[in-house]
Amino acid sequence: MNSKWLYIAAFFVASCSKDPDAVNGGEKTNWGDQPALPVVSGQSTFTLNAADDYVSVMGNTVPRMPNFPELKVKPGIVRGYVADLSGKPLQGAYIGVRSTATGGSYSGASDETDANGYYEITIPWGATEFYAAGYTIDYGEGRAVMSLGAADGKLGNFPSADGLVKNFVLLSYGVYNKDLVSQKPKDPTNYAGGSFYITYNVADASSVYNPDTYIPENAEIQVTLTPDEPGFYGETKTFVVTKKASLQNYNFLIMNIPVGRYTIAAKLKDGKPLRMEAVGRYANLYPNFGMKPGTATGSAKLLFTPDTQSGNSLTLPNRGNWGSLQIKVERMN
Repeated sequence: MNSKWLYIAAFFVASCSKDPDAVNGGEKTNWGDQPALPVVSGQSTFTLNAADDYVSVMGNTVPRMPNFPELKVKPGIVRGYVADLSGKPLQGAYIGVRSTATGGSYSGASDETDANGYYEITIPWGATEFYAAGYTIDYGEGRAVMSLGAADGKLGNFPSADGLVKNFVLLSYGVYNKDLVSQKPKDPTNYAGGSFYITYNVADASSVYNPDTYIPENAEIQVTLTPDEPGFYGETKTFVVTKKASLQNYNFLIMNIPVGRYTIAAKLKDGKPLRMEAVGRYANLYPNFGMKPGTATGSAKLLFTPDTQSGNSLTLPNRGNWGSLQIKVERMN
C-alpha cells in the first residue's frame, strides 16, 4: 500500500487495556493469514445513452472480506473487530448502539476500538440497533470521516439480552447492502466509493436562446478519471465514461469510485476540451477536498468531498459519507 495512503499505524500487540485474552475467558486474538487484496487496475469504459443518467464504475460487487478472529456471543454484550480490507486492525474506530423499549426513549452506549481493532459494549436494555460506525482517515492534505460497513453486509435490530458479534470493515469501494441497492441503485450513499455529478446545458433547436457554451444535442461528453497514485488498497484503475447529451436529462452521476486522488478530464468525444466548474452544495465546502482548481479547462485534480465532518460518533454505519460534487461542463467560446 502506498505510504501516503497509510492512514493508521495499526499493529498487533499481545496485550492491551481490552485484551480479549483477559476479558473473554481465554479467547485468543488471532488474525491469522489474510487473503490477497483484490486487484483493481487497468481501464474500464462505460457508454451512457441519452436516457441513462448514472453509472457505478465498480458495479454491484462487494470486495472479499478479511479474516477476523473468532468470537463467541455473550448475552447483553455487542462486540467485534474493525479492520481495513487487508486485515489490518483499526484503532480508534467508533462503534455506537442504542436501545429502546416500547414507547420509551433511546439509551445509547459506545466504544472505540483498541490496538487489536477490538470493541465491546454493554448493551442498554431493549430493541437495539447500531447508530454509528465511523473512522477518520488522512486524505489528501486533510482528514475525512468514513463510514464502516458490516462485514456480513447485515444491520438490523436485535434483542439486547441476546448479545451479538458484529465485525466492521473500512471499504474504499463496494456495495454496503445489496437489498438497498436493488431498491435505490442511484443513491450514492449505498456505495462505499466516491461520487460526483456532471451537469450541462443542451442546445435546443426549438429555442431562440442557445449560447455557444451549450452542448449540442447528441454530442458525446467524455469524462476520464486517472489515479494520481495508488489508492487505499493499491487501486490504479482508470475510468472513462462517455455520455450522449440529450434534452431528456441535464446531468449524470458517476459513483462508487475507489477513494483516492484523481485527475479528471472532460472533453467532447471529437477531442475538444470542455470547461469545468465546481458548483452546487459541495463546491468549495472544505478547502482540502473537491475539484482543484474550482474552474479549469480540460483537466483538474479531484478529491472526493465528505458529506459531513461532524466526527465518527455521528457517522452512520453501512452508508457512504461522501457527498456528490457537481461539476458543470460547457463548450469554450
